[in-house]
Amino acid sequence: MLRRLRHLVNEGMGENTLPALTSDLAYLEAWAIAATSSPLPFPAPEALLLKFVTHPLWRPQQREIEPDHVMPSDVEVDLRRQGFLRVSGPHAPTTVRRRLANWSTLARS
Repeated sequence: MLRRLRHLVNEGMGENTLPALTSDLAYLEAWAIAATSSPLPFPAPEALLLKFVTHPLWRPQQREIEPDHVMPSDVEVDLRRQGFLRVSGPHAPTTVRRRLANWSTLARS
């Protein structure tokens, strides 16, 4: 993973890009461990990508209706404890999109 980040830095990444990429990677790694008990895989299986998309876009009321399509309570608690979730409710779709794009960037490098 560090090798990928170094490669991206050496390619002339913008000044603010590396901190954002590092932050997103830290979130993704924490989420993967909380959700699957395994580190973030490269490349990621499609099922894991779909899980990542549905977890942060969950609505609290959906937890009772569709427990497999929302962020499980234990994952939420773990991410909160580590400081990765600071507000209640779903993430903004743009945040999820950015994290997916960064995951893809890291997987390609």
